[in-house]
This record gives sequence, C-alpha cells and structure tokens, in this order.
Amino acid sequence: MCDKRIGTELGMLGNLLKRQMICTTGKGEMENITGMQSMILWFLMQTTEPRFQRDVETQFRIRRSTATGILNLMEEHGLLLREPVEQDRRLKRLVLTDRAKALYERIQQAMVQTEALMEEGIDPEDLAVWFRVCDKIRANLENYQRKASEGQG
Repeated sequence: MCDKRIGTELGMLGNLLKRQMICTTGKGEMENITGMQSMILWFLMQTTEPRFQRDVETQFRIRRSTATGILNLMEEHGLLLREPVEQDRRLKRLVLTDRAKALYERIQQAMVQTEALMEEGIDPEDLAVWFRVCDKIRANLENYQRKASEGQG
C-alpha cells in the first residue's frame, strides 16, 4: 500500500498546472482568463462544427451549473456569444468573438509548451501507463456517480 493519495496528487498537479498556464500565457489580455476558460476556448477552436453548452459539459465532465457559470463569465469578458439556432430557439450555439480568436495563438502556444514540460523526461511507455490509469480512475468515479444518481450507491 502506498502512502500517497491519488486525490491529493491530482489536486496538487491541478494547482501546479493552473499556475504554469498563468506563467506561460503571461498577463495583459490573458489576465482575466482562467485555465478552464483557456481550455474551453481551445476546445471551441478545434472545429468549425457548431458547439453547444452540452458539448462543453461532456468534454470537460462538468455539471450544467458549472458550465453555465463559466460560459456566463466568458460572455461577460467578451470571449464568446450565445447565438440561437434557427431550428430550435432553445439551443444556443457558442460562437467565439474576435477577441477570443486573437488570444487563441497564445493559448495554443501555452498548451503546447506546458504539455512538453510535463512530458519532459518521461518514457513514452510510462506515459501510456499513466493515461491508462487515469482512464481507469475516471471510469471508477463516473461509474460510482452514475450508480449513486440512480439510487444504487
């Protein structure tokens, strides 16, 4: 049995990653943009297909209320717009503003640089094992939460 705790390690890594993204992107235009907002901007820029709030919820495994709060802030900061879809006025397509598109290159560079830094000195085989373990941890948590929401937990 290991003395380390998975949750503690993941929490520390998350904090370090957030601080690294701040260091990498710098201040200025990026000052009011959180790490999660950067990741959402990057996600939205990866396709020309329409994206909706539920896509963000699914991609980042966050609750509707969390996604709503983040997207509301992004809208307030002039990073995105919610446009009604003609076929279903209840649906709102997420559209990046020119400001967000202008920041994309900095976000992309920061993500690439941070990924390279995290992978430094790690054998590809070890990295593959790490991703498999992360997938199993994620599945364990998602299965438990699904069962709990169905009253089986």
